[in-house]
Amino acid sequence: MNRLVSAVLGLSLLGAAAAHAQPGPGMRGPDADGDGVVTAAEYEASALQRFERMDANKDGVIDAAEIEAIKQRFAQREGQGGPGGGFGGRMLAQLAAQDVDKDGRITKDEALAASRAQFTASDKNGDGKLAGDEFRPGPPGGPPPRQ
Repeated sequence: MNRLVSAVLGLSLLGAAAAHAQPGPGMRGPDADGDGVVTAAEYEASALQRFERMDANKDGVIDAAEIEAIKQRFAQREGQGGPGGGFGGRMLAQLAAQDVDKDGRITKDEALAASRAQFTASDKNGDGKLAGDEFRPGPPGGPPPRQ
């Protein structure tokens, strides 16, 4: 049971990290064309890319082993205490929320449905685009520095 809880927690944080990760040097994040506006198509394409990076064995599912690997990466970045209430913890919690059927695995459909819902919730004026204060490139406090 602890492994399942850890896996779900790990998935939740990963989803959050993916959804709010700040792009690194030379990357634009979800704003693929760099115009300062994120369309639904750009947002979904970014979510699909994140999913594919997390699906290490390329079987179309983020499973418990892949979630554990993600959790370990956060633990390495955040120190020996591992992801808790910090950035990694928030990211893992969001990832776990994507596991709608609570089977300890996130399918591509579950990940994309969560992404679409997040986009819709963020699109405050309903124009099908995220601009200005509708799109935050990262959660408060930002991601931990990469080592």
